[in-house]
Amino acid sequence: MENNLVVALEELKGAINNDPRVIAMKEAEEKLYGDPELIKLVMKKNSIEDEYQLTLKTKGEKSPEAKAIEKQLYEIKLALDTNPTAKAYNDAFIVVRDLLMYIDDILYGPFRRKSIAEEI
Repeated sequence: MENNLVVALEELKGAINNDPRVIAMKEAEEKLYGDPELIKLVMKKNSIEDEYQLTLKTKGEKSPEAKAIEKQLYEIKLALDTNPTAKAYNDAFIVVRDLLMYIDDILYGPFRRKSIAEEI
């Protein structure tokens, strides 16, 4: 029984890794991490997020400094969200995430506790 389970899990892993949606996501991920301009944007966003958190703690969210940094953060996040490479990866990621959630529901759904909404 245990050997059958191991074989079945290896087959599932192979099927997932060879699925065209997963392959497309991995290719999009390689492009994402291979784009130096995008990496610079991410590093800048992280820096601005850190600065924003520090400003929130020291000056409060209604301070002019926090508002200015919040605007910078919004602009850089918008630049990231509209970047074609990042958008292609996010779109591919959502498809794969949904696929994996579907598989998870099939495998583990019967063992989950029902929510109150489902019991009504």
